[in-house]
Amino acid sequence: MTVPVDIAPAPAAAHAAALSQLDIAYGAPLGLDSSREPLKRRAYIEPADAFDNVLLAALQRPPCVISFSGGRDSSALLASATRVARREGLPLPVPVTLRFPGSVAADEDSWQRTVITHLQLDEWVRLDIVDDEFDVVGPVARECLSRHGLLWPFNAHFHWPIMKTAAGGSVVTGFGGDEIARSSTTARAEQVLAGRRRPQAIDSLVVGLALSPRPVRAAVLRKRFANAAHDFPWLTPDGLVEVGKASADFQARLPLGWSRVIRAALWRARYFTVCQQNFATMGKAAGVEVFHPFVAAEVLDSLASAGGFGGLGSRADIMRLLCGSALPERVIGRGSKGSFDDPTWTDTARIFAREWSGGGVDQHLVEVQALREHWLGGQVNLVSGALIQAAWLHDNRGANHSTAATHPATVTIPVSAGATESYSSAADNIEQS
Repeated sequence: MTVPVDIAPAPAAAHAAALSQLDIAYGAPLGLDSSREPLKRRAYIEPADAFDNVLLAALQRPPCVISFSGGRDSSALLASATRVARREGLPLPVPVTLRFPGSVAADEDSWQRTVITHLQLDEWVRLDIVDDEFDVVGPVARECLSRHGLLWPFNAHFHWPIMKTAAGGSVVTGFGGDEIARSSTTARAEQVLAGRRRPQAIDSLVVGLALSPRPVRAAVLRKRFANAAHDFPWLTPDGLVEVGKASADFQARLPLGWSRVIRAALWRARYFTVCQQNFATMGKAAGVEVFHPFVAAEVLDSLASAGGFGGLGSRADIMRLLCGSALPERVIGRGSKGSFDDPTWTDTARIFAREWSGGGVDQHLVEVQALREHWLGGQVNLVSGALIQAAWLHDNRGANHSTAATHPATVTIPVSAGATESYSSAADNIEQS
């Protein structure tokens, strides 16, 4: 059951961090945040201790909800938070999982159960997401867009029902875990130069490019972007040039060396700061504090110090460093990952694309008809999510939108001796805002 709820325009203070037209056309914030200085070196502590310190702060604001998909990042967060809570005598974290019964690709149930069982947790909240609830311009996205304006990442609305389960407490996300493991285009060269990777024939080119002057690196990176133009079929010729230049110039400016990349670039990248600002804005509206331990200053500093010039190795190596033996090795070393494309792009997005006025995008950068054809085609590149949300905001500006404000209604049922599992449908209960 859903009930329409009128969403009044949000005050300016509640609006999302600004995206440029170039960001929107590309699908992600580009460049550095000028308001942030490079991350200063701190007194060294072990990465696992820094990770635990951030989680301790979240646990001290209960209920502490972990956005838990069953992937490596969220599993590491849940395992470490559980360990810290038991050690400090604090309430245990509550894993909250979004389930998409209609999507095979998004089914992570077996991995989730492996982690929950291993950690011997008694509470696990699972929210069933049905139909178009989480579509890129579906009911939940529309509520968030109406409140805050254009958000990035475009799927930030996935966390809105999770935040509502934690009212008055904290929410912990795995944002940044993927990105830390592939922090720069020069990572392979850094490992070779530091003697942490056995050189192969191709590495003479890899290292040569990494050591080249910045204009040379930028030119090579611009060419690579142009060669990948098929991934951005909506860009005009001018758009392809401008986006390619902005992306390549940013990457070419990255310093050589893992620790320098972390402190001077990753910490300051708008890719991270815009996301953090937008989650904080959403969290304030939901009455929660949001934590992103993987990109917290103390964690990044400890990782930079521990890795030095050559870095820390593979993503699995970083996970072991952060959460130690708190997780089964097969979870830390897994290579698969769930996909949430199906629930993100449904008939609701396609219907909007078909009826779209063509407004809300910069036509110097974006070819309207090509973008519409892409959205109505077979395989949609979801980095265009920011574009379709900008288009939706344009076509619905000034309207009194009706959205289904969703909040889980949990039903607790026994799943094993001493354990309970909470199930709900995000559309079962309505919380008017």
